[in-house]
Amino acid sequence: MSEAGRLLQEIFNELSLKIAALAHERRREGLLPIAKAKMQLLGQMSLLANDKVSMILSLTQTGDMDALLSMDEAVKSELKVILRRQGLVYDEDSYLIWIPPQAKFEKLFEGDYLLVESIDPESALVSKAVKAPEKNKLLIRQAIASDEFPTLVDRILENGGRLEDFL
Repeated sequence: MSEAGRLLQEIFNELSLKIAALAHERRREGLLPIAKAKMQLLGQMSLLANDKVSMILSLTQTGDMDALLSMDEAVKSELKVILRRQGLVYDEDSYLIWIPPQAKFEKLFEGDYLLVESIDPESALVSKAVKAPEKNKLLIRQAIASDEFPTLVDRILENGGRLEDFL
């Protein structure tokens, strides 16, 4: 497992334990139960979370976590604390990230109180290529050259991206 993969597993495990403690506390106090939290990783973090992709592409470490969150506010607060301790920050603008059609989410972690998924690598690359081509030029070139993403070029073009941005 990559260093980023281990870090993410640590974060997910710790968050899962925190949610379990919150759920126990709520039950004890007769409050409404805590719903299962869901996190969907996007962007660079989704690529770093995939060991196979990490071995193929030269990925730069990121300081923020892009993710769609469906969770209780108390859980989100705990997540932010855990991320901060790891030198990361949750990107509150994650909901603005464009998710291409036909994107799939793959399960990374599941516990009693937490489900974590990651957007499939090719869809993450399509999103980067279409919405931020200049910033991701080298990454997209490398992905295309790797032949590991057979429909990447077609999906970039179908979604309004321009191949000349990566020449």
